[in-house]
Amino acid sequence: MAHDDNYWVRRLHAGSVSRRRFVGGVAAGGVGAAALGLVGCGGDSSSSTPTAASKTTAGGTTTAAASASATTAAATPNDGGIYTAVLGGTQFDSVDIERASRDEVAWLSQYVYSKILRFSNPDAGDVEADLAQKWETPDAQTYTFSLRNDVKWQDTPITKGRQFTSADIKWHIERSAAGVLQDGTKAQFRFKSDWAGVKVETPDDFTLKLTLPKPNAPFLGRLAAYFGGIPNREATMQFEKTHTVLTPDAMPATGPFTLQQWATGKDILLKKNPTHFRKGEPHLDGIHIPWGLFEDPNAQRLAFEQKQVDSWGPGDPSAAKAVIDAHAGQMIEVLTGVSNTVFLHLNMNQQFKDLRLVRAMNMAIDRRGLIQAFHQGLGQVSGPVTWLQQGWAVKPDDLIKYEGYRTDRAAEIKDARDLWAAGGGPALGDVDIHGIDTWTGVWPDTSAILIKMLNDNLGISQIKSTRATYNDDVIPLLGKGTFVNWMAWTNAVNNPDPRLDLLSTVASTGSQNWNHVNNPALDKLLADAAVEPDTNKAKALNLQAQDILLKNAQYGGIVLYNYISRSAIWNYLHPNLNTYPTAGKAGQGWWNTAYGALTGSRTWFNPKDPTYTDAIKNRTLS
Repeated sequence: MAHDDNYWVRRLHAGSVSRRRFVGGVAAGGVGAAALGLVGCGGDSSSSTPTAASKTTAGGTTTAAASASATTAAATPNDGGIYTAVLGGTQFDSVDIERASRDEVAWLSQYVYSKILRFSNPDAGDVEADLAQKWETPDAQTYTFSLRNDVKWQDTPITKGRQFTSADIKWHIERSAAGVLQDGTKAQFRFKSDWAGVKVETPDDFTLKLTLPKPNAPFLGRLAAYFGGIPNREATMQFEKTHTVLTPDAMPATGPFTLQQWATGKDILLKKNPTHFRKGEPHLDGIHIPWGLFEDPNAQRLAFEQKQVDSWGPGDPSAAKAVIDAHAGQMIEVLTGVSNTVFLHLNMNQQFKDLRLVRAMNMAIDRRGLIQAFHQGLGQVSGPVTWLQQGWAVKPDDLIKYEGYRTDRAAEIKDARDLWAAGGGPALGDVDIHGIDTWTGVWPDTSAILIKMLNDNLGISQIKSTRATYNDDVIPLLGKGTFVNWMAWTNAVNNPDPRLDLLSTVASTGSQNWNHVNNPALDKLLADAAVEPDTNKAKALNLQAQDILLKNAQYGGIVLYNYISRSAIWNYLHPNLNTYPTAGKAGQGWWNTAYGALTGSRTWFNPKDPTYTDAIKNRTLS
């Protein structure tokens, strides 16, 4: 597929559309609720005026967006109602947010936990106080936070509704940095490297002083990121040994909602937190997430059209368009960039030890072909830093010069075959690129498409594709280096600034460096970028780091692309969006997964809208 055959690629490549015209945060897998933030990614801090995106018809021409909703950003909030949404997957791997790797855990925690800071503008990365009332930074390594004194834990037999204090944060940081359980066992703590060397002091119950081992320019953004919630010590300790067993008791709230039901195979129920410190929030009485609805696109559509679900973003964008057109004037359209980056993960500890084989696979997989096959061309190839994080990403004109991104597919295929042969690929025998079951549930033809694409392009018949799961075949094996080769979504981008994520995933000391990348030049560039206070200089260093990654096929952690999701939202719902729809223009969701923290203040029902019904009004949490 030629570079200019894709409408979205053409528009981005030509520079004729600002990033904000089609970047937002929405659904992991394209099947979540854009309005609430239960579903998932990055962007830049462009100051361009937000305008709504056009939408593309099946023939590739643009038309006006769906009719605007009566709901606007300036609407007066209304209290009450149970929001029903589809979560972007239900493969929770832990009730312990410090040890969890699955995005579902982070998404859910944002409605239950509060953070030291939260994003006030998730796109730009602007932060505001949350558990903190204010903060001071007398130098580049010291942060002093004055905490709120009106925060209490949800009243449970474990917490007894006690006061939240600075000691809660001190415990959280020191536990994460140590990576050790209370019995002395070492465990996998996802963000351990972020807290290495951080000194925590608590002069009193409502003062927190953090001293970093060296300047860390993106530090405040990490506090606001979607895994930034502060968990309860007593509950975490009680369920530490059984952390993979879901229970609402393991996640007592300080945030806008409390967990009423959380168990494998059962609907997830969240209830308004009556003691939430943000008075008057949330506006919703609760949230109901049907457990099994994620895997069945047809059931999702039926539930949405019957108003049993309030917003819907299917994997097939034409399905959402058909429903919006069939209900003209009754629902809004939202076009968003999906934060869960599509990813090919090759295990360089095992079968793919030779970098030439990884480079061959990087060129054999046709990124633009996959965007066309699965998303009707609605997407854009991404480098090590996604196009959603455009302020930091390699520009499209430069990205297409690298292996795997070139538009000359004949050259890519020739080079891929040469490297496969030179690296001893024919001697590997069967090569299984597993399809993760949540992905294949949305796009069941993935295995057939992937097998044909890789075998044809490499001129072999070795590639096969069997199903796998994150929780069985990937996450528990990452630290051991024995994870399977797989293609699906990777973790959602949650910050416009990629520096800490790159340090964690490809620096030699990174806590998520699963392929054991060890490149001193790369380490230095990433370390220098992380402490550089001048953003433009930091971006230049980051681009040099990406150059190394792109020339080495990203050392097996191969970013493929980010696609565009089309969602439909009934007019009676006031959604948590970046840009609200106007006549002839679609709305846009936040790109950043951490926008869920704004749900309490930005999401409500409008009972005066004609699409609102008594059935919606009479919903209960059951």
